[in-house]
Amino acid sequence: MTVQAHWYESIASRDEVDFTDLIDANTPTVVVKEPQLQRRDQHARAQLRSVPLFQLYGFETVLHTKVWDNQFKLVDYDPVLTDEVNDVSDLSFPLVHVVTQQGINEYGEEDLVRQLVRRSIDEGGRYVLVADTAAPKTPSYTKKPGKSIVDEFGEICVRDYEHLSSEVLESHLDSHIPVVDTRNLFFHAASTMHHQHGVPAESIDAVFDYTQAPAESPVWESARYFIEHDLENVLSDYSERIREALRSWTERGDTQRVANHILETLDICDYDLGQFEDYRQRDPQHR
Repeated sequence: MTVQAHWYESIASRDEVDFTDLIDANTPTVVVKEPQLQRRDQHARAQLRSVPLFQLYGFETVLHTKVWDNQFKLVDYDPVLTDEVNDVSDLSFPLVHVVTQQGINEYGEEDLVRQLVRRSIDEGGRYVLVADTAAPKTPSYTKKPGKSIVDEFGEICVRDYEHLSSEVLESHLDSHIPVVDTRNLFFHAASTMHHQHGVPAESIDAVFDYTQAPAESPVWESARYFIEHDLENVLSDYSERIREALRSWTERGDTQRVANHILETLDICDYDLGQFEDYRQRDPQHR
């Protein structure tokens, strides 16, 4: 039985990645502006799309609000919910913290952000604050209008997620999914692998076609998850469950088709893990 331990193992050049090279700075504290977190009239999507990029660079722990915790993980990371943090000293670096300015203002994350920035600077521990702005503010502490933590602390570099993701895509991947469809590196890594195996790789829908997916493809872990952790919900209201789960990871696209691919595979395998692994290892011509 072969199980893909981490999605990024499919990236041939992954041993060459270095976060300092990516951000072109030695500063331990980094603010990354993530446009997908900005408020929109439509229902919010892809709040966690940056997690795979940081995981590629060794960040396994991600701090975020419970609002984005739908129990389904597209990639296997260690989530820490902000409202469950009682003592900042219990957190360790490297750490990614996904937040919005509204979250800082209205949901009690001012103290958390400031304490982690201070610890990061003092201890030299890597802290990446992924936010909807390049200038996060803590208004209860900083009374000067417009002054941000970047202005106040100084020892912080600011980068843009779209630029960082483009750098990784150009340097380490050969994805055939248009970047306008997604900047989630998980999908691009899957596309790269599928293309290398000569199977459809031009869309998220295509890479989740389990009749064609290579056994090593990271997309198998999404279906496996629902057998191991969520079988009751799969059987009760599967389509809605998987669509909502994927919204936290995908900017756009038809999540219903992905849900259908996963459901069809679980049906074929009779929701049994042993049969699922046998099906996964089978030659695609005989699936």
